[in-house]
Amino acid sequence: MIKKITAASFLVFCLTASIFAQNTPIQSRPYPQNYFRYPLDLPPVTAGSFGELRPNHFHSGLDFRTNQTTGFPVHAAQDGYVSRLRVEFGGFGNAIYITHPSGYTTVYGHIERFAPVLEKAVRQMQYAQQTDMVDFKLDPLQIEVCQGDVIAWSG
Repeated sequence: MIKKITAASFLVFCLTASIFAQNTPIQSRPYPQNYFRYPLDLPPVTAGSFGELRPNHFHSGLDFRTNQTTGFPVHAAQDGYVSRLRVEFGGFGNAIYITHPSGYTTVYGHIERFAPVLEKAVRQMQYAQQTDMVDFKLDPLQIEVCQGDVIAWSG
């Protein structure tokens, strides 16, 4: 009896949500033009696009071609602060998350190596957690960056 009531309640909720969703206009804000800097000093050629269908998922960003070479400087696309650092095997690999005053967050993945100040933060966390793979958030004033700062080198 409880399962039937739960399923019926869920169905009513879904129908109600659907009706309200149809009458609610989609709120969006205009995407800023010429706000972000291209992160590489190379021609902007994409190797993977946002939403592109992959074998087991949708691609979640833009991949830029680096002429099958690693070690190109990666620049901060806009002023902000490093809000998260991540080291993992697979996925993005080494990744940097920068939160911008506009509310946008840019993510830089497949990094070969971090800039020295970021590398220091990663090493400290790896030693503290006694593991190579780390994923941690930083305080807004901990590591600030300006548009164009070299934050890493491409992988």
